[in-house]
Amino acid sequence: MSTTTWHTIREASMISGLPESTLRYYEQIGIIAPIARDPSSGHRAYTDEDIQSLVTISCLSATGMPLDAMREYLKNRFDGTEGARRQMALLDAQALRLAAKAESIRMQQAYVSLKTLYWRAVAEGHDDEAQRLLEENHDVIETVKKQIRSKADA
Repeated sequence: MSTTTWHTIREASMISGLPESTLRYYEQIGIIAPIARDPSSGHRAYTDEDIQSLVTISCLSATGMPLDAMREYLKNRFDGTEGARRQMALLDAQALRLAAKAESIRMQQAYVSLKTLYWRAVAEGHDDEAQRLLEENHDVIETVKKQIRSKADA
């Protein structure tokens, strides 16, 4: 006979790394299945299985995975080989989102480096060098401008 270990929302938060408010919100929007309640207090009571799910959710959240993809990921866990295929597709999509984000950050870093060199040239009175830097790195500047426009459109 196994006994169920119950955890408070505070314990669930500490173990998973998710704030208590996020745990409540995730339950409200269906990311987390409804949590059992302590009959005497009405407080949420998390099982070890709930905690395992919360740790998974926390890891997915840390990758920036969208909520709808997290919800689908959690549903797929128990669907055998077909579920595994759907998991791979979700994770591949997340990997692509992360690669795009990494490329965006790389371009932002290139822009900062360019502007540092530009302002160093200006500070040293090398206006021709400053202008050359801008001309040679026009693609970096345009890429960062596009990133700004796409964020404004989102």
